[in-house]
Amino acid sequence: MKYAPLPLPTTLRRLAILTASLAVATALSACSGDEERKYPLPQSLCGVSVDADLLAPFLPPGERVSTRQTTPNGGTQRCNVSVDGELALVAGRLWWDKTGNVVDVAAVHAQVDKGDVITGDEFLYSGTGAVGKVEGCTNSAHPDQALFTVVQVFASGRENSSTMKRLITEYTGHVRKGRECS
Repeated sequence: MKYAPLPLPTTLRRLAILTASLAVATALSACSGDEERKYPLPQSLCGVSVDADLLAPFLPPGERVSTRQTTPNGGTQRCNVSVDGELALVAGRLWWDKTGNVVDVAAVHAQVDKGDVITGDEFLYSGTGAVGKVEGCTNSAHPDQALFTVVQVFASGRENSSTMKRLITEYTGHVRKGRECS
């Protein structure tokens, strides 16, 4: 004997599909509610202007964002960006030996990885970090050094190499125009 399901009236079948669809939609919206960014994106990295849209892919969802500038040694400045108290991104400026290059600087910075070098060795970038050389920047306090920029992403799952390329280029350009360069 073969089993044959009882036919449901069309209206009842549509109601069942609608109910199932609403249940799935509600479950998905509840999940995505946890994934919201409830804080405004920074417009600068400790005084250096950046396009907030370039930072967005690297900052995780959360309630609040904070930035804190540190100067770990003479000539190095870091901007630590945290979301809900967890370090998400670090943007830095550092003076390095004038003969150094972006590969040398990248080698001593976490999150930069082996990246692509572009624009005549002026930039190196990967999905989670980048280094830029601030061409034409001199400073009497650092006569035998060149200024470099570094961006490192520490938030997990936030890799985006094309946006990182644009972010390091913009960040380095704004540093070049800043007060550190004479």
